[in-house]
Amino acid sequence: MTIHPAQSRTPAALGEVRSSPAAPSPQQSASALLHQRCRAVDSTLRRLWQSTSGADAATAQELALAAVGGYGRGTLFPRSDIDLLILTPPTLTTVQKGFIEGFLTCLWDLQMQVGHSVRSVDECLQEARQDLGIATTLLESRYLAGSHPLLQQLSDALRENPPWPPSLFFAAKLAEQENRHARCSDTAFHLEPNLKEGPGALRNIHHLQWLAASVFGEGSLRRLRDEDIITGEEYRQLLRAQALLSRLRIALHHATGRHEDRLRLDLQAPLARQLGYTDRPGRTAVEQLMQKLYRAFADILRIAAIAQENIAQHLAARTPALEVTDQRVALSRPTLHRNDVQLLRHILSLFRSLAEDPRWRTLDAQTQRHLYALRNAIHPRDLDQDPVAQKQLLAILAQPDGAYRSLAMMQQCGLLARILPAFGRITGRIQHDLFHAYTVDQHTLFLLRNLGQIWTGEAPLLPVAEAARRQVEKPELLVLAGLFHDIGKGRGGDHSKIGAQEARRFARRLRLSPCDTDLVVWLVEQHLRMSAVSQRRDLEDPQVIGDFAQLVRDERHLAYLLLLTVADMRATNPELWNDWKGLLLSTLYRATATELQRKDRQTRDLPQIISDKQQAVLQKIISTDHPRVHALWQQLSGPYFLRYTEDELLWHCREILAHKSRKALVAVRSHAPEGSEVLIYGPDRPGLFQQITGALDRQSLNILDARIDTSEDGRAIDTFLVIDNSHAFAHSAQAHADLAAELRAVLEGKAVRKPRFGLRHCDPRHRFFAHVPAEIRVDNGVLPRYTLLEVRAADHLGLLYQVGETLRALHINIHGAKVSTFGERVEDTFFILNERGRKLTETQVGALIHALGDILNGEPA
Repeated sequence: MTIHPAQSRTPAALGEVRSSPAAPSPQQSASALLHQRCRAVDSTLRRLWQSTSGADAATAQELALAAVGGYGRGTLFPRSDIDLLILTPPTLTTVQKGFIEGFLTCLWDLQMQVGHSVRSVDECLQEARQDLGIATTLLESRYLAGSHPLLQQLSDALRENPPWPPSLFFAAKLAEQENRHARCSDTAFHLEPNLKEGPGALRNIHHLQWLAASVFGEGSLRRLRDEDIITGEEYRQLLRAQALLSRLRIALHHATGRHEDRLRLDLQAPLARQLGYTDRPGRTAVEQLMQKLYRAFADILRIAAIAQENIAQHLAARTPALEVTDQRVALSRPTLHRNDVQLLRHILSLFRSLAEDPRWRTLDAQTQRHLYALRNAIHPRDLDQDPVAQKQLLAILAQPDGAYRSLAMMQQCGLLARILPAFGRITGRIQHDLFHAYTVDQHTLFLLRNLGQIWTGEAPLLPVAEAARRQVEKPELLVLAGLFHDIGKGRGGDHSKIGAQEARRFARRLRLSPCDTDLVVWLVEQHLRMSAVSQRRDLEDPQVIGDFAQLVRDERHLAYLLLLTVADMRATNPELWNDWKGLLLSTLYRATATELQRKDRQTRDLPQIISDKQQAVLQKIISTDHPRVHALWQQLSGPYFLRYTEDELLWHCREILAHKSRKALVAVRSHAPEGSEVLIYGPDRPGLFQQITGALDRQSLNILDARIDTSEDGRAIDTFLVIDNSHAFAHSAQAHADLAAELRAVLEGKAVRKPRFGLRHCDPRHRFFAHVPAEIRVDNGVLPRYTLLEVRAADHLGLLYQVGETLRALHINIHGAKVSTFGERVEDTFFILNERGRKLTETQVGALIHALGDILNGEPA
């Protein structure tokens, strides 16, 4: 039933009621604050209910006002909605309708954040049968004012004939929870966690309370303890975790002045200080707060999983015909004792079974509880002294598809950090950088999950990944490298080198052979190298491929490194992996594999490579056009032919031969696997690069790759690979035509407009990183022909234009570029020469670094 507010008639005696007290102090408990606000709102609503009835007090007693939802639980956060149910007789009179309209108008006048429904008892029951959310809300109804018997009538009906029987309610709420977790990438360990809806957040506790209300008739954690669903210690852990999350959510609502449940990066430091955390040596206040928060999430997830399984067993015992399934197969409870000298061996045997049998997805509740209680009985030396335990652990690691299940469960039971103390140092450790989305430990576990998916074919990514997988004869070494690749973070210094040292020590503990140990250590130390080369180097340069081939040494190292790289990149941030990055890795892998198979290849082979490409192109062009093609190619240097595939060279030839006008040529075509390829051919001049990038930016296109060449007769032949976030541009002929028209105008000097400047993204996360200083590196030793310029900075509009303008002002020419975007960070690489066609001098290098620093870091030029 819908009732609309009437014209304002707020009682003057109530004045301007507000329910927004000042921000709380660290000494106040969350429970006291929430109950205090709830009582204040209760009092206000009761006064409004009585004042609205006026002289006709009987009308107020014919209806019932109830709190439902979170407000019904007796707790109310500062900016949360006040959920109300107005319970009515089957038929409303005109007077009753007027009363409800007046009451709602008073709430509206007082600017109270109210969500309301007006229903009879039968309507409530009917709606609850059709809507799980309404059924859940009614479980938490609490009397406020009016007819108590009317609300009791609803409560009795819900108890005697529940719209969702407990078993059906249980299954539906579990499915609802899984969907909610999936929306948060199935992890609470985001850098900006959701305190209410994320896995392990407050909603998981509410979920347990709803199940308790449905199954036992009382929606409280205490009832779950009394029914032996959770232990007394688990009950206290839930209360402590709930208190922390509630305290932080209260502070978050006050800090933002609105209903905000996502703990944004820019709010974490001030809230940490507000809650009493202070910086300590090696650990900032925000790191302490977030690590404590992530541990609270982990406690809630662990205990909730145990409670849900125990409730399922309770329901199955109460209804023998009922089959409650949650896609898990329980392992029988082991006979494990704290004083058993072979305790670790037995525990690892259990986890080996979990890893090796794909039917077993997790441990049963009693086993998890038992292992968690035994965690402090495990010491690192137990692994060192027990060869059988070492073999058990290696057997777990040798199952890439099962290692993630086992290691994630070991982490949940508090065992992984006991076996591997270094992993405990990264548990809950935040990564305040421009592209990681998760804590270090969660990122590591996601990497292991990705390896498992590659192994089982669940995540088909790259054809070369399957070829590489076939060359991995000891997958446990790959999994071990993944486990250690970021374990050195947070200690200062190069985390790859620190992790390599940790990996070597652990490999010795496992008694790995020197050869296997060296491979694991090398993978950890070099785990960033392949992604860096693929995205920041010219893959058509034989020197780049030769240097990388020398680094990897053989195809075995190359295969292991590729799989580790793919799994790592996909685990960093789900939004960062795309087909273009996969194509670059595939190109580097294939080129390096070829190089390793032809170690005798020398520079003298390059003319033959160029000749082979040219002959392949000529075979696809009619013979009458061969003289014009030769005339074009005579104006181009050898590196031009090395940068492009045969298909790209053929496209260039055909477009240039077909272009009859003396004006600039602009051609656009779709590029597999994604994006669009832009060819520009016309008179070269200083500043052309930044004008082109400005035009691309005005079309909201991101540049993935740029190759710049100038012919002997002074004509630019440049290609850009571009992509837009919607992926629609690549499929739009009209968009291609519009871009070509604007670029032609730029080349002809008719449209020299600056691009937009400012943040590319307006979300708070991007603003948080917007002021991170740009890193500028200029290196004359990396490339044989060019000076290398690398720019790492927060992504913003006009960045490439600013770099190009700075280079133009310093008379420096761009001969190639690679542009990579990692979330809010860009890593742009330029191959440059000075005005004399040579590498930059030391003076020019210094001037370039200084000028770019001034421009990109916001200082006056």
